[in-house]
Amino acid sequence: QVLEQLQPGALGTMLEAELKTGKGAQKKYMIKQVECIEQYQANKALKEAKDLLKLRHSNICIYKELFLTWNNEVSSLFLCLVMQHSGQGDLSALIKEKRQKSEKIRDMVVQRFLGQMVDALFYAHEQNILHRNIKPSNILVTGEASFMLSDFSTETLMKDEMKWKIRVEESRYFKSWMAPETFGFSFTEKSDIWSLGSILLDMMTC
Repeated sequence: QVLEQLQPGALGTMLEAELKTGKGAQKKYMIKQVECIEQYQANKALKEAKDLLKLRHSNICIYKELFLTWNNEVSSLFLCLVMQHSGQGDLSALIKEKRQKSEKIRDMVVQRFLGQMVDALFYAHEQNILHRNIKPSNILVTGEASFMLSDFSTETLMKDEMKWKIRVEESRYFKSWMAPETFGFSFTEKSDIWSLGSILLDMMTC
């Protein structure tokens, strides 16, 4: 059951959902809905995304399920990625809060953040999985000094030119964490690290 639709981004829409079991237990998940231009793109993106199901790291959100669905209202095919729900917000909200209060994030928290994210990226890169879209809103806060990498993107979806133009247009007005080469559709481990470095600078200065 969908509880809430969050602010849509250039690459898709996030839904907060709840799974109700026969015993009355309730568990919350986040569902990323990505509109696909046609069946071939959807199938290719789904195949690439299947690698995300094998990720098991304490600082990477768990992907529970992937599926394709047809929405009759808009006559479009959607790729849906079901992820665990942290329930504590994301890094962008934390940075915004500190900025409004003219406060800095404690050094210990920044150091823990960096250690956890480098470890998580090393683990993902070892399995030939890139994130491709690291930004504060895709890093979940799971404790005072505990963070989780979320919302990985597939190569097929990141190279969708129509979505890309929207993303680049947004980046003219908002802070961008994209590595220079990604504007030419080139994604590597290094572009993930560039994005992480940009976020680290943002956290240190607020």
